[in-house]
Amino acid sequence: MSMPYDRRLLDYVPSYYEELLESSELLNAEDAEFARLNANIDDLLLQFNVSTATWGLWEWERICGIASDANKTLGERRSNVKARLRGYGVVTKQHIKNVADGYYGGETEVTERFSEYIIVIKFTSSYGIPSNLSDLQAILREIIPAHLAIEYEFKFVTYGIFKSSYATYNDVVATTFSYNELITNGE
Repeated sequence: MSMPYDRRLLDYVPSYYEELLESSELLNAEDAEFARLNANIDDLLLQFNVSTATWGLWEWERICGIASDANKTLGERRSNVKARLRGYGVVTKQHIKNVADGYYGGETEVTERFSEYIIVIKFTSSYGIPSNLSDLQAILREIIPAHLAIEYEFKFVTYGIFKSSYATYNDVVATTFSYNELITNGE
């Protein structure tokens, strides 16, 4: 959203103003103020979109009825707001998927096992348990009818997956990945 403000006020006045110290200093000072003002305007405009909001995210949370938690990352807080915004309306399989994808920030599969009164949410786009799973569980419990149970399925790196990627311990060391990166990336 940031626009380039590379023109100076001196560009708009006759060239002899550059020779006048007072005029040139005054225009340079005003340039700095306009640059600051334009940066503030750009920053304010970023707050109107959940995906780019930073200091204005608390207002989105307030509108959606979400308790603001400073311990969560901006990404988690944005996901909570996006999912809450998606969370209104008739509850369908696609609606549940949209909410789950919004909180998770990745792809999910939703399976309905009506004969057992169960909805299964499967996290398909990454390994491990999402960091904001409790937030997702809370919003899904809020929108899914109470008589339906919710089950969650996660992908984990198995020994077979790990072994197929790395033949020896030296292959693992050569990647310079941390342990957490290895078990969550599956590579």
